[in-house]
Amino acid sequence: MQSIEVEAKTVAEAIALACKQLQTTEDNLGIEVLEQNPGKFLSIFSGRKAKIRVALKKADFDSARRGTSDEALDALIILFDRIVQYIDPAARIETAHRHNEVIFNIIGDGSGIFIGKKGQTIEALQYLLNKIRARQAGDTPHILVDSEGYRSRHIENLESLAIRLSEKAKTKGGTVTTPPLNAADRRIIHMTLKHDAALTTWSKGDGVMRKVIIAPRQ
Repeated sequence: MQSIEVEAKTVAEAIALACKQLQTTEDNLGIEVLEQNPGKFLSIFSGRKAKIRVALKKADFDSARRGTSDEALDALIILFDRIVQYIDPAARIETAHRHNEVIFNIIGDGSGIFIGKKGQTIEALQYLLNKIRARQAGDTPHILVDSEGYRSRHIENLESLAIRLSEKAKTKGGTVTTPPLNAADRRIIHMTLKHDAALTTWSKGDGVMRKVIIAPRQ
């Protein structure tokens, strides 16, 4: 974290102001006194103030950063709930964590209104939410939008595809290629095989529907 400089009549007052600005206690601050106040009597004539430079210690900074991230996620939940309510006032969302993502699961009436044809609606909602997240809350994890178990089934199918193709790549000792996939689906393939030390993956092709190449690690 970058340091901040604070001025006050005394060093003690400056520290108190710094604590208030950073919403922490003195124990969690690294404090550098830049200028001592000249004393109560002389300060009347000189107009000089005490000046300090402070920064949060690492542990407290990490805690503050986590707090900021949690607040940003809460704001996204509230925003998305409003979007869902506009589409179906009876619907609600539930959240859960999976790998390095946060799942926003829409609980609706079972009509598939939030899924759309071939998942187009749910993909659009997820794209919109992650664009907002990237712009306003970049520290929060990637968000996965699901409804009626659609995404879960879709992910399971993609994970099965990744495993089948990975075994094929190992058996033949060469590269194999997925069908054209969107960015979210390619990410699932990459994440599924991420910890397989025998394989490497990369995306290839132009446009939105690129392919994933799976190959034995050299």
